[in-house]
Amino acid sequence: MMLYSVLHNELWQKPLPFTSLSHEQFVKLQQASAKQTVEGLVMGALIRNNVKLERADALLAYSRTMMIEQLNRKVNAVAKELATILANDDIDYRIFKGQTLALLYPHPETRMPGDIDFYCVPNHFARAQQLLQKAWGITLGGEESMQHRDFSYKDVPLEMHFCMMKFNSHAIQTYWDRLLAEASIEQVSIEGVAVNTLPPTLNVLYTFLHLYHHLVELGVGLRQFCDLLVLLHRHCETIDRVALEKHLRAMGFYRAFCAIGAVLINKLNLPANEFPFTISASDAQYQDAILDIVFIGGNFGKHHSNTAVRSGMRYNIEATMRKLRHYRLFWRLSPREIRATLVKELPRKMVMLGFKRGNR
Repeated sequence: MMLYSVLHNELWQKPLPFTSLSHEQFVKLQQASAKQTVEGLVMGALIRNNVKLERADALLAYSRTMMIEQLNRKVNAVAKELATILANDDIDYRIFKGQTLALLYPHPETRMPGDIDFYCVPNHFARAQQLLQKAWGITLGGEESMQHRDFSYKDVPLEMHFCMMKFNSHAIQTYWDRLLAEASIEQVSIEGVAVNTLPPTLNVLYTFLHLYHHLVELGVGLRQFCDLLVLLHRHCETIDRVALEKHLRAMGFYRAFCAIGAVLINKLNLPANEFPFTISASDAQYQDAILDIVFIGGNFGKHHSNTAVRSGMRYNIEATMRKLRHYRLFWRLSPREIRATLVKELPRKMVMLGFKRGNR
């Protein structure tokens, strides 16, 4: 697949198998990369390799690359402000995903940015809200989700987390919460500003759990796989493999982690020795099923739906049926969390769907 070849070039500097693209080839590649939220990586690689394109295609590649670079500068600026405000008042926080992972890419400016996710420890959360409201002249009102409060500043969306990761299994949730509470602070530099984030081993665990959660629920794009890949590659010498295995087994996600690892090694060319564990044949066999979900649904499964909007009874029924198929498919990879989800979430969703149908 051409998309893989370009990603191999961008991530590993492997030579491209082509020097030019027809309009039809370019359109197919551009659309596939956009669907997987790796458009900046792909368009940037085409430009840096001087791939011969038709004039209109070259202009589009350049304009998309410039737009993504500008978005990254915009999000970086807000992330730096955020880190400075919180650090100056000794708020215990972590910025995670997003711009902290972009730093690990060969060309950070080409990773498609999203929102800024940051976590504040529970006893600092209210004070952090007050600080940001005062410093930025905003009001953090409205309803909270089960994990975070959403708002925006300078047209950059932010998610302020009081719960970094939500599990349906109480035991798994307790284990994760303890890990997070005991974790040391890692600092990275975003354009010269120190930013608190997760230490490498916990960062790998979280980035995988976030990817896998979305894969099982509705779908996920290649960007999340690339994020995990660059983490494993850049921190392969510092990751505590014994601790990581202990955490994955304790939480019931070891096999799922290995199944994702098969995709990283076989499709995105992560060196096998940089993946923390040996992947069994039974775990590797999930690779095709994982990639079907990735390429059909794209980023967070947004392209999988047959409905125009991601709401309403028809969409909810469709999404619930898709989740059930995924739960069945990945049952052996993470039975504890899937079982808890079926027991806890499914009855609630069925009641909600029945209520909505009854009030039509």
